[in-house]
Amino acid sequence: MNFFVIFAARYLIYLSLLSIPYLWVRRKRHDLIRIIVSVAVAWIMEEGLNLLFSVPRPFVAGGFTPLVNIPVTEYYASFPSGHATFLAALGTAVFFTEKRLGVLIFILGILTGVGRVMAGVHYPIDIIAGLLLGSMVAGLTKLAHDRYPFW
Repeated sequence: MNFFVIFAARYLIYLSLLSIPYLWVRRKRHDLIRIIVSVAVAWIMEEGLNLLFSVPRPFVAGGFTPLVNIPVTEYYASFPSGHATFLAALGTAVFFTEKRLGVLIFILGILTGVGRVMAGVHYPIDIIAGLLLGSMVAGLTKLAHDRYPFW
């Protein structure tokens, strides 16, 4: 069981990166810019919220050893989850171009989030907040791109 939790918490996120060459081959390069902007803005916001809220991770607060290693500099960066934010932003942004692939990436985000909670490095609210943040940023980026197509 620990193998699956560690795989989901640590490595599942890398499967989502396969969407980039897929979209490139499918000649969706224009959409790639919007997708990259969505992910970048979501990441910047997530990092800002980590600094603002400085929430200790469950293993720090509970005094136990997590199933995956976390750098000491990130011990108080639990809220929101960067993994969930990244995957939600990517999944939602891709969804506007490729429905099935976007849903698949979003599901990877949920599975990764569950793995990170089970590994002891996030609270469920961290994952929910990350999923909401990433989705909202990608949606607003799409709205801005459709209204003001400057990239």
